[in-house]
Amino acid sequence: MKRNDLLAICLAIFSMFLGAGNIIFPPIVGQQAGEFILQGGLGFMAGDIGLTLLTLIGVAMAGGPDKVTRDLPAWAGKAFWIALFAVMGPAFVVPRSAHVAYEIGLQPFIGNPGSLTLNLYAVVFLAIACWFAINPSRLVVSVGKKMAPLLLLMLTVIAIATLWQPQGGIEAATGAYASNAFSEGMVQGYLTMDALGPLCLGWMIAQLLRNHGVRSDRDIVRYSAMVGLFAALGMALVYSALLYLGATSHGVAPEATNGAHILTAYITALFGTSGTLIMGIIITLACLTTAIGTPSACAEYFNTIGPRFTYRQYIIVIYLVAALVATLGLEQLIAVSIPVMVIIYPLAIALTVVGMVRRWIKHPVLVTRLVAATTLLFAVLDGWQASGLMPDMLNTWLTDNLPLFAQHMTWLVAAGIALIVGVLYGRTKAPQNTIDIAAKI
Repeated sequence: MKRNDLLAICLAIFSMFLGAGNIIFPPIVGQQAGEFILQGGLGFMAGDIGLTLLTLIGVAMAGGPDKVTRDLPAWAGKAFWIALFAVMGPAFVVPRSAHVAYEIGLQPFIGNPGSLTLNLYAVVFLAIACWFAINPSRLVVSVGKKMAPLLLLMLTVIAIATLWQPQGGIEAATGAYASNAFSEGMVQGYLTMDALGPLCLGWMIAQLLRNHGVRSDRDIVRYSAMVGLFAALGMALVYSALLYLGATSHGVAPEATNGAHILTAYITALFGTSGTLIMGIIITLACLTTAIGTPSACAEYFNTIGPRFTYRQYIIVIYLVAALVATLGLEQLIAVSIPVMVIIYPLAIALTVVGMVRRWIKHPVLVTRLVAATTLLFAVLDGWQASGLMPDMLNTWLTDNLPLFAQHMTWLVAAGIALIVGVLYGRTKAPQNTIDIAAKI
């Protein structure tokens, strides 16, 4: 494979990992971590990039994203992927990208003219994304060789300007960062849910590599790992700059409530009135690359399980659904999509971790299903809490009695125990009839 093509794919996937949330969120972490920026920043990157790398390694060790669910019943594996791609594609991430691009990239220049302008913008934005995504070869050239370098260049300029002319001193930490900076940063990194990226984009990476002449499964896994590592390294560099920007933002955005406010104020202070335009271009590019990448991955998966329809047909349907959601019912769907993501995310991590140690497990089907069932049980509790429908009395009781419940991470301890129990049980007792029953579920 040519180095230039591999670099283009690396840049394209990096820019798809780097969504608007990944640019907006680190500054608020940096500002709140304050004097403990190092501990808080490392914790944030461990919870975000660390888990992303863990998932990436797990996918590579398993032999590809499709192998992550191989030990689940066929119906369960298919349900997992359909739910994942529905939320990461037309049901939430893609229409939300159109809304964020409008709110930060255009609305500051035109005020608030009404929902008609938003809907028209969303349709045009998604039509442009569809035009790029409908042809995978165009995707690599446009995103990897044009959009991603431009996005990187603008972020590099901001990083250099921030180092050269910081807009304030680093002050005392606030909130939980004052006493537990690393753990608080790690929780916030976990809540970005970026570890779903390798699972979602893995399908598209494999196809892009095949389109560039990579044929063997071993080479696809190897190159996929290289692409993912490049994206993770790029994210770490961007996060480092944005965390420092946030930590030195007290002079222009004291007591800010979100990262978008910090970024806008900081960039305006650095570059004057053109700062708003720079901010708008950066966020629009980040949203556009996300809106191109996730539907492409969705279409690759659906084309795999339903080859009766072509990739292009799936792409068109995905964008039509995303446009309907963006213009008719995004807020209502968010109320459903976020709990679903809270449920899927821990299940994805648990399956990936089990896949990493699968070769050393005596009865992998039994252990995988035990861990998945346990994770799902506690993840449903977390999803119920995230939906806002859990009774206050039950919410309070669970918060007081289940570790990490307030952070939506109750599943972590339970899944770890299930993994240990499953491995020990499989090594010592697991009768064949138990294994056969598990395999038939």
